[in-house]
Amino acid sequence: MDFSASRHQQSTYCCLARDSKKQQGTIRETTATVAAITLCVLALPFAFPQGTSRAQSPSATDQLIRFYQKKLAADPDDYINYNRLSSAYVQKARETGDISYYELAEKGLKRSLELESHDSEASATFTQLGSVQFAEHRFAEAASSADHALKLADDPAALALAGDAQLEMGDYVKAESFFARLASPNDGRPHTGREYLRTTRQASLAWIRGEVDRSISLMKQACALSEEAHLPAENIAWTHFMLGEQLFQSGNLAVAEGEMNAALRAFPLYHRALAGMGQIRAAQLRFVEATNFYQRAINVIPLPLYAAALGDIYRRQKKEAEAEKQYALVEYIGQVGTLNKQVYNRELALFFADHERHLPESLALAHKELEARHDVYTWDALAWALLKNNRPQEAHEAMQKAFAAGTRDPLLFFHAAAIERKLGNPDAADFARKAVAINPEFHVLYAERAREWATEVPAPE
Repeated sequence: MDFSASRHQQSTYCCLARDSKKQQGTIRETTATVAAITLCVLALPFAFPQGTSRAQSPSATDQLIRFYQKKLAADPDDYINYNRLSSAYVQKARETGDISYYELAEKGLKRSLELESHDSEASATFTQLGSVQFAEHRFAEAASSADHALKLADDPAALALAGDAQLEMGDYVKAESFFARLASPNDGRPHTGREYLRTTRQASLAWIRGEVDRSISLMKQACALSEEAHLPAENIAWTHFMLGEQLFQSGNLAVAEGEMNAALRAFPLYHRALAGMGQIRAAQLRFVEATNFYQRAINVIPLPLYAAALGDIYRRQKKEAEAEKQYALVEYIGQVGTLNKQVYNRELALFFADHERHLPESLALAHKELEARHDVYTWDALAWALLKNNRPQEAHEAMQKAFAAGTRDPLLFFHAAAIERKLGNPDAADFARKAVAINPEFHVLYAERAREWATEVPAPE
């Protein structure tokens, strides 16, 4: 399974960024959600089943939450402290995946806007609200919140959010226009946080457009900027994870592993990096270690992506009973709570299509996702669901839209190969060769099949 914001979610970059400007001894903090390449992913919300608990030692984020709760208990009309408490809730949601923190953040932000919504300082509140809406895949609402923020102030976090929302909705030209406005002013002062926002967003767009080397170069810059801007540890880890994911998708497993380890050094037990290591170990055919990494990630937060990937490893090892347990967990997670059903539409559509389960529902979910966004990966999900529902010509048409931006993703090429084989078209083998050329072990179940298909028609001289 893939974890890049460029595929299957989430992705979506999803990153809380601290835009630090040290001027006259003050630091202005703003929050932003990075969508991307999905180049978000995103802090995926998860509704824990009733009775589920996860013991954790108190963190800096927990301490912030308690601090601002006490401040608001003493002064319940301080809108600034509602913003700060909500920011801590969002950070906690990113760290744990617990959906209740997004809900708490939204309540706090709406209360803040009841107290103050017209002053320029309310720009950050609208941006924070938009980041919550974005994390819940309410992209049009996130775009609207970003627009409100930009009417009040020229806030770089709001510009990033506005572009993120357009990226997810598939309007790459409009996204680029917002990201272009993130260029730092030529005033002789450092704008490290703003540069971080700019480079991560440019990387997202470059990945979508198939500019892989440029995207990786930008993410390397972002890793350095995340340290220089003194971002929270989880945000630094996220940046290294995203670079590692891009390197994995490009077939550079050794360097990808280094970035995943850098993420884990920045934020120990970081679930995305643990799962990323599981993906790398599976590609290296080191299945016992891969299983261990995925189990550790699931112990932190049982996301459906992780359970599906672990199930696929078991299936590769012909451990069908263990695989089925993980697949059942995927279905359960996706159906727990209204928001889970909303956030996981595309992920479940792909999962059902991959494993030929509930195929009519797979197609319905893909169509439902298309109502919210028209990006590369939603068209890909629709194409895959159409194929598995024996509608290959429609799948071919949807796949053309998925390729329209120029994205170079091995799984997209594999899906195209399967569609063209079904239609009896000779270019099926060429698509399979492209997938294998990018990453010979791009998927624990599909890579071997792609290698077989690649030999069905002689490669052109």
